[in-house]
Amino acid sequence: MGLAADMVNMKSLRIFALAVCALPPAWPQHVGVPTNDLDKLTADELFSVQVTSVGRKAQQLSKAPAAVFVLTAEDIRRSGATCIPEALEWVPGLTVLHLDGRSWVVSARGGARLYADKILVMIDGRSLYTPLFSGVIWDAIDVPMADIEQIEVVRGPGAVMWGPNAVNGVINIITRKAGATRGGQVSVATGNELLNSTEARWGDAPSDRLAYRVWGKFDYRTPAFDSPGYFRFDNQFTFRESPIQNLDAGTGRMGFRVEGQPDDQDQWMLQADVYKMDRQDALGYPVLLPTTIQQAQGHTDYEGGDIQAKWTRTASAGNESELQFTYSKDDLTYPFLSGQVNNLTVNYQKRTQTGEHNELYWGAGYQQYWDDTQTGPAVGFSPSGYTYRSGDAVIRDEWQFVPGRWMASAGVRLDYGSYRRLEYQPSLRLLYTPTSKQSAWLGVSRAVRTPSRLDRNADINEGLLQIGPAVASQYLVGNLAFRSEVERSLEAGYRVQSGQRWSVDASVFWSYYERLRVLDMSAVPTAILPGTPPMLLMDLYTGNGGAGRSYGGEVWGSFQVMEHWRLIPSYSYLNETRWLPAASAYWQYYWDGTPADVPHQALLRSQHDLSRTIRLDLMARARSHNTSMDLPGVVLMDARLAWRPTRNGEFSVAVQNLANRQVLECLPELMTPAIPLRRTFVIRWTQKL
Repeated sequence: MGLAADMVNMKSLRIFALAVCALPPAWPQHVGVPTNDLDKLTADELFSVQVTSVGRKAQQLSKAPAAVFVLTAEDIRRSGATCIPEALEWVPGLTVLHLDGRSWVVSARGGARLYADKILVMIDGRSLYTPLFSGVIWDAIDVPMADIEQIEVVRGPGAVMWGPNAVNGVINIITRKAGATRGGQVSVATGNELLNSTEARWGDAPSDRLAYRVWGKFDYRTPAFDSPGYFRFDNQFTFRESPIQNLDAGTGRMGFRVEGQPDDQDQWMLQADVYKMDRQDALGYPVLLPTTIQQAQGHTDYEGGDIQAKWTRTASAGNESELQFTYSKDDLTYPFLSGQVNNLTVNYQKRTQTGEHNELYWGAGYQQYWDDTQTGPAVGFSPSGYTYRSGDAVIRDEWQFVPGRWMASAGVRLDYGSYRRLEYQPSLRLLYTPTSKQSAWLGVSRAVRTPSRLDRNADINEGLLQIGPAVASQYLVGNLAFRSEVERSLEAGYRVQSGQRWSVDASVFWSYYERLRVLDMSAVPTAILPGTPPMLLMDLYTGNGGAGRSYGGEVWGSFQVMEHWRLIPSYSYLNETRWLPAASAYWQYYWDGTPADVPHQALLRSQHDLSRTIRLDLMARARSHNTSMDLPGVVLMDARLAWRPTRNGEFSVAVQNLANRQVLECLPELMTPAIPLRRTFVIRWTQKL
């Protein structure tokens, strides 16, 4: 079986390679009609793109002492992505897996699961990480794709600059400035899964110191296709049920952004949006494991909004202050749990040039999170409502001890919150630039994943489990003594550029984890009820008994074959292991025990301007066998063809999974199923007004 799958994968890869090699066009060679400055970047200039997510300041990607990758607006458009996770599939070193056409697994450098808890995701610096269960609700992230300037992905710890939970990586989705979106734009799309997608935007600048935009979008997806559904319980029992008939999901969102510049030193920004999402869910509840589950049709509803305000003062090139306020409110209604969650943050930071070769960064912040939950059929929290507060302070010094050659930065972040524990997160980084075309860097960091409400206050009915002649009723119970998980990481990287033709970026890492979440089963059953069969009532408590390590590397490059043709290949390797102490007969891992990590991943993108008005993009991604979930390796191919009959209009057809490989990429964690991949297509028209 494995040999046959490998032969199919190799055949698919050879077909894709032949297609790429056959691309030199018969039409005259011209670069396509530009839509923004990033369209004009060569392979060499891509390494000079400005990034802000490494040091919370603008700096060249090639001079950033971290493993950072940038998806430009052009990359996102040419990928044919209809949502953020689909765009992230093309980031080297990220694990991005489909679950059911709406939910995703997204992680960096290990710990891949539905709500990966060691990666921090932001929009314009506003965190999307929820303290309710430590993770990101990916199907609730609904940014208009045309309004994204770039997505910056930092693989590795970013805790000093961004705080707790930035353990294995940071994803910062940066939207375009209001002044860059003047005029109107409408985009409509349809396909066999994305039935309807409509986006509309209008922007204007009443003066040279004020600009705004307003926007709205609506999506409706039908990913079920009568596919078989795979449920997984207790981290070991998998059920195949067929067919899954209704996974429909509809999302509506609208928002605005306003920017002003009252004088030459000050700038301000205010943006907000509101949203509502309704989706249908096929559900499976454990009745008696490992033999029986109960299926049902349920409904999930998300609605809420957020507001973000930012003020920036730039006294000089090396002296800048920034004050940011964010607030979000979300009403989450799952079939098994509902609640209202609120998150408020205030952050101040200041960057000062203290000398010709020295820069000091310091800042402070405050967060208040509060919720009110309602227990469902299987999941609850005790107490049902809670308020969490935390404050932080950070300082970082950056100096060039050999100007133009050697740079070092050292910093530490301190956090103290309602759990009454002081967390420290230090980092030391070195950057060596022997020439203007080469750089090497080294980083040593400590980062933490702070406890969530799930860790401390969970009250979850795990269903019945057959144990010999008896039946055990299992309950997962939170632990108020739960502490932060800790990572210590060592990483290094090297970048090289060669003129206008090619560039390469490589990085390696090693991480050690301690105090990982486990379940403690040492408690004596609280009751033994007489009957046939006899029943045991068992509580499983969360604890910090786990440990682990991961190591690996990523390499990617950009090769400008011709002026009009670019290839972007990448490869990543990950080896992750978790273990329990020798005296841990009553401990076990829960969701975290079988992360959906893929050891080997390879990507290849071909961006080709066939003529001035026609663009062809071919993409392939290959994954090795997922040993933890026993899922086969696969090679998947996508394509997109775009035609611009006018300067302001574009018609495109994008196809994902060209070969229609119907495979599972991941198994589920909750009561909802995973479904196999299918071939999907999207036809889109975009018109600027």
